[in-house]
Amino acid sequence: MQYICILLFLLVLLLAARLYFIHRALQQTTEDMIEIEDQPEQNRQLKSISMMRSLERLLGRINLIYAARQTERIHFQRREQQIRQEIENISHDLRTPLTSILGYLDLIEDADSSTKEREEYLGIIRKRAKVLQGFIQDFYEISRIEADDYPLTLTSLPVQNMIKEAIVAYYLDFEKRAIEVEVNLEEKPCYIIVDKIQFERILNNLIQNALKYANWQFIIKQSSTKDSCCLQFINDNSGLTEEEINRIFERFYTGDPSRNSQSSGLGLTITKTLTQKMKGQIDARIEKDQFIIELRWPHQQIL
Repeated sequence: MQYICILLFLLVLLLAARLYFIHRALQQTTEDMIEIEDQPEQNRQLKSISMMRSLERLLGRINLIYAARQTERIHFQRREQQIRQEIENISHDLRTPLTSILGYLDLIEDADSSTKEREEYLGIIRKRAKVLQGFIQDFYEISRIEADDYPLTLTSLPVQNMIKEAIVAYYLDFEKRAIEVEVNLEEKPCYIIVDKIQFERILNNLIQNALKYANWQFIIKQSSTKDSCCLQFINDNSGLTEEEINRIFERFYTGDPSRNSQSSGLGLTITKTLTQKMKGQIDARIEKDQFIIELRWPHQQIL
């Protein structure tokens, strides 16, 4: 009987110690959770408690939740910073032509301005207003294109015909810039499934990009494999770096720290978004002294 009492006493003592250990562990965990909640930027996690497998598993699950919340917090902060930067860029893009317009309006109202000068100022105002209109249109379009419900009417189109029509429309622009244009297309028709209007926009954006940045040469190449149709838009590399290439499709990126007052930096962003929405692929790279933007679409076999 005495041995049983001693055994029961030891068992009670062991259970009490166990409960005390659990109480201390939970108390410490609560304190750690309060510190983590108060200082989320430190990215801390709950310490595991040895000899308690079930509690270790519980803390492990809580740490997974904390890790997910930390990832969300970082993503939110980055997105918030990106939004602030985009607002700043939009404000800059709108302010620059608007300030110019207001300045020339003041000159028109100046009594000392001649009729010829006023006509010249009106011409400049008209050009600046068109630039401003283009910026606003780009901002509107990118918001629509990135929406999940953006309408696309997909149809089978011959790539070569579309390229010929697009390049002819800019013939005089290339001639004025003294840019040599080379177009290499396959004779066999290559068909892809795209929205005609949006594919025309893609071609126009890429040709306009070449007009802005090419120095003396612009090449369009079209080739096809069994599975895909490949388009390459190539112009001479005017000092682009790998870092700039990696950012070439970013919103508002113009490749110029001083910012190009004639560009919203959205043309290639729109091009990439439209390409991906129509199941195509697009990338940019530098090969020797050439800057290449390449697009690929699944090739539709015509029987």
